[in-house]
Amino acid sequence: MESTIVTYNVQINARTEKPIRTYKVDESGIVSEVKAEGEQLEMDLGVAKNEDPITEIPEEISREVVDEFILEPLAPNYDDLPYPFYAWVDRLRDGETYSKLANEYGISSGKIVELIDEYRSRVAPLADKWDEWRKAREEDKTSPAVPEENRDEEKSDTVDPEKAAGEELQDKGTVEDKPKEDGEPSDWERKVTGENEPVASNPSETDQPDIEDIILNEKPVFEDIPYDFPALLVRRKSGETWLQIASSIGVTSGQLSAAYSKYKKRLFGLLS
Repeated sequence: MESTIVTYNVQINARTEKPIRTYKVDESGIVSEVKAEGEQLEMDLGVAKNEDPITEIPEEISREVVDEFILEPLAPNYDDLPYPFYAWVDRLRDGETYSKLANEYGISSGKIVELIDEYRSRVAPLADKWDEWRKAREEDKTSPAVPEENRDEEKSDTVDPEKAAGEELQDKGTVEDKPKEDGEPSDWERKVTGENEPVASNPSETDQPDIEDIILNEKPVFEDIPYDFPALLVRRKSGETWLQIASSIGVTSGQLSAAYSKYKKRLFGLLS
């Protein structure tokens, strides 16, 4: 069982009793480190910094918050940790196992656990600041500009005419589905979605097709996903790891894995 808590250390200046690193969050949620005025001046002038004694204080944060921060995606990359943490966390949250990730990336499952834990711990202080920022934003959104009782009256008295008309048409059964702008679905889309297929009398009689079989047999392509995953999956089935494949096409394994997760989710969306 994974711990639901991420532990990390905060470095404190023992003389001032203040954190060595502080952070700020911009309007889009990106967290950056704030350099102290004196420290920035020393850097600009090339002056040697007077070293104060440093102590470390352990802190804790919910693993759920850290993972949400990673999946925004807002967490930074580190040169000494060149792994696809976004894709790993995303797939683990979807129910995949460490063993499956280990098999695909040619790394032991124990090593993947160790790497993810280290990455979570490293980005935890940024995630903590981001969590404070988003909570403050939510509070601002829910803070009423008028007294609560007046706001409730405004809600009850205000009716959106377009919404009301749409609800009336739905009640009468006269609202038609909007036609697809992209035209008729392709053959493989019909197969994936089950369109024009007979409906089984018992839902258990129909099995959801294997997603990799669909990729290999139907070779679906999406214009906004630039990689030929049917061809790459053939190479993966032949014994290459995703790390090797990513290197051969000139991208990082993180970029390729994130794109593959998006590609499969697109297909799962058609299946659902």
